Amino acid sequence: MAVVPPPIPTFAEDTSQLSREYESFLHRVTPDDADANRLYIETKEHVTLTVEFSSKGWKVCKVQPDNAPLQVKALEGETYEMPEGFLMAASDEFKRLWHESLVQKLSNLASFGGDDEDEEK
Repeated sequence: MAVVPPPIPTFAEDTSQLSREYESFLHRVTPDDADANRLYIETKEHVTLTVEFSSKGWKVCKVQPDNAPLQVKALEGETYEMPEGFLMAASDEFKRLWHESLVQKLSNLASFGGDDEDEEK
């Protein structure tokens, strides 16, 4: 039996999911009107990442302003499989909020699982 790979999401699907999931973790997410595969992401620290999406992943093309922290400027030219990779590297606030959200989700799962055990007794 042939193995069928899962469908690859389109850029529009990925960016709308990114906007929905992380809108409170970022200052702004803006698509480029002239290039359907380009996106501008402004972090809570007001650093703007120009990002292009391709079959290779998410490439950070430019970081602005020019005086952005060196560790964030170092992201220019790097390609990431998932947006969380470059967003955590670019924004301490994104990283904090992402981890906080993960802990909350895990806590919700733990309490959900705990309810099932109580019902069985």
